[in-house]
Amino acid sequence: MYELISPVNFRLVLKYLGLLLVGIGAVTVVPFTIAFFFVEQTLAMVYGLVGGLIVGTGYALYRFLPEGELQWKEAMVISALVFPVAALISAIPFSLSTGMSFIDAYFEAVSGVTTTGLSVAPPGVGPVFLFARSWLQWIGGIGILIIVLSLLAPAGISASRLFGAAVGERKIRPTVIATSAILFEVYLVITFIAFALLLISGMGPFDAICHAFSAVSTGGFSTRPDSIAAFPGWVIPAAITLGCVLGSVNFEVFTRMARNPLLLFRSLQFRWFLAIALLGSGMLAFTLLGTGGSPGAVIGEAAFQSFSSLTTAGFSTTDIGAYPDSSKAVMSVLMWIGGSMGSTAGGIKILRIIALVSIVHLVFIRFFLPRETVTALKIGATTVSEEQVFALVTFLFLYFIILVVSAISFMLYGYTLVDSLFETSSALGTVGLSVGITGHALAVPLKAILILDMLLGRIEIIPIALLLFPRTWVKRTKS
Repeated sequence: MYELISPVNFRLVLKYLGLLLVGIGAVTVVPFTIAFFFVEQTLAMVYGLVGGLIVGTGYALYRFLPEGELQWKEAMVISALVFPVAALISAIPFSLSTGMSFIDAYFEAVSGVTTTGLSVAPPGVGPVFLFARSWLQWIGGIGILIIVLSLLAPAGISASRLFGAAVGERKIRPTVIATSAILFEVYLVITFIAFALLLISGMGPFDAICHAFSAVSTGGFSTRPDSIAAFPGWVIPAAITLGCVLGSVNFEVFTRMARNPLLLFRSLQFRWFLAIALLGSGMLAFTLLGTGGSPGAVIGEAAFQSFSSLTTAGFSTTDIGAYPDSSKAVMSVLMWIGGSMGSTAGGIKILRIIALVSIVHLVFIRFFLPRETVTALKIGATTVSEEQVFALVTFLFLYFIILVVSAISFMLYGYTLVDSLFETSSALGTVGLSVGITGHALAVPLKAILILDMLLGRIEIIPIALLLFPRTWVKRTKS
C-alpha cells in the first residue's frame, strides 16, 4: 500500500504541505481577531505576522513547485507531518504571549492540535491564550486536512489520497471534496449545539465558546485552572458531557440522522460506547464509595469522569491525583478504549475493541467446528479481511509497547506505576486528564515523551513509523 520500492517525491510532499500551510496560516485570523477584541494589539500583530508569513510561504510552495499526483506513501507522509508542523507554528505566539519556554509552548500547542488537553501553561495566561488553545483543539479535532479539502483543495486523485490518509477510504458522498464538506458541516452543527447548551446552562459567552470548542473536539482545555470543578451544580457538567458524547460519535451517523433520528441507537459502535461507559461508571463509583460523599454525589462524579475518560475529552470535576489507585486503573482502561472510529475521540477506538472481541469469540467457536470449516470474521454485516486482522494486531501490539516504554520512563524518574501508566495513557489516548504529574516543573525528557505520545495517539502509529522509516526518504542502494 505504501509503495516503498522508491522514496517519496520530496518536492510533491512540499507542494501539498504548502497547501496545508495556507490553511494553517488562515485559521490564525480568528485568534488575531480575538486579540483585537481584548485590546491586545501586540499579540494581534504577532498572530497577523505569523499567519501572513505562513500563508505566503505555503502559497509559494504550492504555486511554484512542479505539479504531480500524490501516491499513497506521500499522502501518508503529509498526514503525519501536518500535526507537528501546525503545532510548531502555533507555539510561536504561545511562547511570545506567555513567556513560556519554547519547549513548553510546543508542548501546549501539540496538546492543542492533537486534542489532548494536558497543560504546562503558567497561571494567569490571559483570555487570548485561553481562546487560542481551545480554537487550536477545535481545528485539530476536525483536522487541517478536512478543512483544506473542504475549502481549498482541487478535486482529483491527490485529494482522494489525502482524504484516505487522514480519514479513511470510505466516502459518504460521491467525492472526497463533498464528503469533507459534509463532515465539516456536521462539526459546525454539533459545535453550535454544544455552545447553545452551555449558554443555557449558565456559562458566560466566552467560557461557553471555549468549552464548546474543547468538548466537541474531545480536547479538554478549560478556561479555568480547576476545569469543570470551577462551575457549581450538575447542569454544566451534564451539558459538557453531552457535547463530548456528540464529538465521540462517528460523524457518518449524523449525516443520516436527518432522515431517521433513531439511527444513532442502531449504530453498533454507539451501543458499545454506551455499554462501556455505563459499566465504567459503575466500576468507578464502586471504587470511590469509600472516599466520602453521599452515594448520589459519588455516582454523579463517577459518571462524569467515566464519560470524560471514554470520550477522551479529559475534563475533570475533582482532583484526580487524590483518587485511589483502583479508580485510576478503571479510568486508565477507559482512556485506552476511547470513542468511535470516525469521530474526534482518541484511544484504541470502539470499532477495534469490537473486532478484538469478535476475534476472541471466533477462536473459541472454531473449537466446536470441523477443522476444514471456513468461518469468516464479521462485525455486523461487514466481513473483516485477513489483512485488516493483521493491521489490528500490529496496531494493538505497538500501542501497548509504546505505553509500557513511556510508563517505565516515568517510573525511572520516581513516579509510581499506577500514576505513570495513568499519565502516559492520558497522553497516548489524547485525553488530557492528569494525576498532577504534568506541569511546568516536569523534566524536559518526560515532556518530550508526552509530546511524542500525543502525536502518536492523534496521527496513529503507522503514519509516524512511515515518516521515520529511512526508505521513505532515501532510495536503498544495492551493495
